[in-house]
Order: sequence, then C-alpha cells, then structure tokens
Amino acid sequence: MQWKIDECAVYFDRLHLRGWCHHAGVPIERVELIYPEAAITLPVASFGQPSDDVAAGLGPTAARARFDEWLTAPVEALGQAFVLRFTLADGSTRVGEDALTNAAWGDPYFQSWENFIAHLGTFERGAVLEVGSRARSAITRSHRIPPQLTYVGMDILPGPNVDIIGDAHELAQLLGDRKFVAIFSTSVFEHLLMPWKVALEMNRVLEPGGIVYTSTHQTWPVHEEPWDFWRYSKTTWQALFNSATGFEILEAVVGEPARIHACRTSSVTRDMPHSPAYLGSASLVRKISDTTLTWPVPVATATATMYPAGELTVPPTTNRA
Repeated sequence: MQWKIDECAVYFDRLHLRGWCHHAGVPIERVELIYPEAAITLPVASFGQPSDDVAAGLGPTAARARFDEWLTAPVEALGQAFVLRFTLADGSTRVGEDALTNAAWGDPYFQSWENFIAHLGTFERGAVLEVGSRARSAITRSHRIPPQLTYVGMDILPGPNVDIIGDAHELAQLLGDRKFVAIFSTSVFEHLLMPWKVALEMNRVLEPGGIVYTSTHQTWPVHEEPWDFWRYSKTTWQALFNSATGFEILEAVVGEPARIHACRTSSVTRDMPHSPAYLGSASLVRKISDTTLTWPVPVATATATMYPAGELTVPPTTNRA
C-alpha cells in the first residue's frame, strides 16, 4: 500500500484534500477520511482521477490514483489528526498512519532538522547549546541530542528546560570561555532584534568546525508582539552566515508550502494563492574561522520593550549554569 497527501489545508469550514493512493496487488475501490477523536468519517469521492505522474513511477495500474476535493466537517474536527481508510476490491481494508505526518514526508524544512541531528552524531564529545529552549508549549528537543554530547538550554526567561538565562545578543559575555560544538534554535530568529549580531555571537562561542542549525519562518502571522521583527527566505541565510562572519552554509531550505490569500482581492493579488509561499525556512552552517566583526549596539538602544512583553521576572543576564 502506497499513498501520499500533497495538501490537507483547512480554509474556514472546509478541508482541501489532495493526494494519491495505490495498492499494487488489489485495486482500491473506496477511500475515506476518519477523524478518530471526533468519530467522524467522510467519503473521499474524488478518488480515481487521472495520475500520470504516479503511473510514471508505479506503473499503469496507478493511472487513476489521485484524489482532489473539498470536504466539509464540523469546525471542532478541522485541524485535528486524521487517517485515511482504503477499501480494496476484495473487501479488505487498510488504515494509513497519521495523515499529517504523511503530508510532511519529504519536506526539506523538516528534513533539515534530521540532517542536523545526523551531523551531531559525527562529534565524539562536546556540548550543544539550544537558544530559546524554554518549553512554553511543553515541547523539548533535548532528547534528540546524541548521548555522547551535553545539552545546555538557554532562554531569555526562566522556565522548564532552561539552564542559562540570558539574551542571545550577548552570548559571548553570558557564556564566557565556554565553547560548544553545535548551536540550534527553533522559531527564535524572527524574534531577534538584531540577528546579524547573534550570528557573530554564535561564532564566538563555537568551537572550530562547530555547526549551527536555525529554523524560523518565511511566512507566518504576526505574533509575540512587539518582538516580531523578521521573515526569512532561503537566500537570507547567506547574509548572516558567510566568510566575513566566519561560516559556510551547508544547506539552506524553505518548506511547509502555504497559500497566501488577500482579504481584498484585486488584479494584483488575484494570483497570490497560486504563487510559491512557505511557512518554514532553515539553515545548517559550519564555523570555518573566527570573525573580527562586531556590532556594538546594545538591544536597549534600539528598543525599550522586553520579549515577551510583561513576562520578564529576572535580569536577562542571570546565569544559572
């Protein structure tokens, strides 16, 4: 049984489901979408559309393997995890794994994280620093760090999974002589007032040959105001991580495809939903040299606010490690 979801996007009260499925031995007769938590089953009536692209790889029996339709479901179900159930011509059924996970397979944005983890496995010793480690949504990544390496979590605020409290713009001052073989951050760089300064600071606390993994947004709604500053394409990373700042780029990608719709459609914005857009942008870079560049501008010079507004409870340069 082979299948792939290309799109499962909710628009207000409807789900746009697009993809394909194929069974090499017995033809598929019916496809259904199931929301397990809501106990809702919806028929995918469009299954059987032409699929020349699928047949090119799987053979002529996959010539009509595609589905593409709009499904209506209760609002509380939309966005929940769902599965697909396939009924074969012999009466048997197959239930696929989580469909949202299936839809993410092959996405370069998600694969970039796995590539970073693979690179960590090449280090025999050392420490890994996570910038922005506070588990605000009960999500942590320390368990993915190989056992021969030491994990250190750093955040501007105290909280679960935080070992060091401080500002990423002042890493060298905060960490002193401590060096790391790797640094990573997830959904942090859009909130950095001066990301170019943070790139320089990362260089100063990395060992030679150390790596940096960064993931953030190419497109995303405004959030965590007033500290929401930047959006990144895959070409942005070269401006931050280059020979002048002491790095070489191993990979820079965008992923999680999205569609942008204007609330006031005009001749200019009409085709926006059909133009490329992505939610995520990520880079993996390596330190190739020290840097002499500096950016001696304190955060307080550029903004009088604190991220996140109203949450600060301790001085941002407190070190608990």
